[in-house]
This record gives sequence, C-alpha cells and structure tokens, in this order.
Amino acid sequence: MLDLMRHEARRGGRRINLTTREFALLEFLMRNPDRPLSRTHIITRVWPDDAVATNNVVDTYIHYLREKIDSGSSRPLLRTVRGVGYAIRE
Repeated sequence: MLDLMRHEARRGGRRINLTTREFALLEFLMRNPDRPLSRTHIITRVWPDDAVATNNVVDTYIHYLREKIDSGSSRPLLRTVRGVGYAIRE
C-alpha cells in the first residue's frame, strides 16, 4: 500500500521507511503494475532532471527497494524482466 498524502509505504501492515527517491520509484512502478519498464523509461520518469543518472542508478535503487519491501516475504513483488527492465506484481 502506498499513501501518497502521508508519503508512507506499507506491506502486510508493516511500515516501510523509504527515501524520497525510493518512494518515487515505487510509486512509478505501482502506477504500472505487471508492466515491464525499461531502465531508460524509469530514469526519465524518476530522475528527470538528473543528467548523470545511469542504468546502474536504477539497479541500485531497485536493490534498495527489494531489501525494504521484499524482506521477510515469501512472495517478492519486484521482478526483473530480462532484456527489458523491472516490473512490480499487482
């Protein structure tokens, strides 16, 4: 669950502390459930003003999100789509 007004994320009733950028990335993924998003597309939407953002930045932030939202869960939400990018399960 993502509460845009309170800037909070929860999974299974557990509050997840996210940085502003992690929250923006999660919001973008959640607005496009089950849709594979390329790293380039993610960069243009989550890092629009950062000319030095690279694919590695996306990979790093996906890693941070996985540690925070998938930790302790038997069903991971974030998935890698080989040759495309990333998607979040609905």
